[in-house]
Amino acid sequence: MSVSFRHRPSIPMRVFRKMVNSLSPDELARLPAEKLPDNIPSDFIEEVPLYSRGAVESLILAANAHHLQQRIRIQDEHGDDVLNALDRAKRTGDTANVKIFRQKLTDLEQMHADWQKRNDADSLKILTNKVKSLNGLLMDVRTEAAETAESIRLLREEETTDDLLEAFDHAAERLRHHAEDIEHLLARYFLIRVSVTQHEMQAKARQIGLLDQEARNLADQIEELRKDLERSQALWRRAVNRGKSNQEADRLQQQISDLVAEQRAREVTISENDLTLWLDAIVDASLHPFTRSKVSRTISEARMALYTLLNRYCLQQEQSAMQIARNPFLQVDPAQAIRFMLMSEEFILNYFARKRNQNTAWISDVAQVKMEDLDNLERDILSELKRSSKFKRK
Repeated sequence: MSVSFRHRPSIPMRVFRKMVNSLSPDELARLPAEKLPDNIPSDFIEEVPLYSRGAVESLILAANAHHLQQRIRIQDEHGDDVLNALDRAKRTGDTANVKIFRQKLTDLEQMHADWQKRNDADSLKILTNKVKSLNGLLMDVRTEAAETAESIRLLREEETTDDLLEAFDHAAERLRHHAEDIEHLLARYFLIRVSVTQHEMQAKARQIGLLDQEARNLADQIEELRKDLERSQALWRRAVNRGKSNQEADRLQQQISDLVAEQRAREVTISENDLTLWLDAIVDASLHPFTRSKVSRTISEARMALYTLLNRYCLQQEQSAMQIARNPFLQVDPAQAIRFMLMSEEFILNYFARKRNQNTAWISDVAQVKMEDLDNLERDILSELKRSSKFKRK
């Protein structure tokens, strides 16, 4: 069997395995060393038939020498960055970060499917915590996607000689498949996260509505006690028995403090971190090309729930500041407390400003997400926010 390999592409490892078991030692010896794969396992020789081992060992030695000389040449002519990009192409597949993310995502998808069948509050809470746990791995996976995309760019833009062009193209193609695999994983996660986030926000909004009436009743009681205290202060100053007056003042102050504590215990707390995570879920699902066309209804409902909770967050900040300003027993600068209130539009603007200043690993060339997409989304959210009746300024 006489076959010419000189003008054929490099031999993939899976093909080389078949060749060593089907070709004769003479045919194997005629294979060009430069066409052999550069990732031959060190124990590969143990798989080779005994009658061909001598020929294969010589071939592997020649191939290793060729690839070493090629690495030295690439480093000299193209630099370390390009060499590292080629090395990255050899490591594609389930790297540690991607492997862990994939496993946890599969578990999350099963939990999400189970929750959709039961649709109960306890399962939603567990699912929400799992989403937040997986969210902690997100930046590592995005960073790998961004570094992979940068390696692709380097290899495709680098000018090289014809004998290296095939190696560069092959490496870039492997990296492209790896980057696309990561983007599909991210898209699967974004779909689940925005769905869970939507239901989490809606559940919190309903909870707020149920507790609002109780909170208003407590607020009325607190206000009446404050008025009683203010009306009595003038009388206490003229009282003969100051000790008894002080006891009455202490009693009213304690009642106010107890009711304030009860009121705060009934509040549904919304933190800046909550709002940021909810916005992240909406922004990622809205921007990613693999998800944006699949979640329009979910995104719309999630946005409306977000606006409600954002309004509530700002209201809580304002109420907290006003309580501090009006409470004569707390030594806090009232002006400073009131300034702590965040307006809804300011929160959105600050959020997107932070996104632009962060490392933009999540704005991916492979996923075709651009900075202008982020700008357009910001304008859409602000416009919708202002149109919402709950956010019209009086």
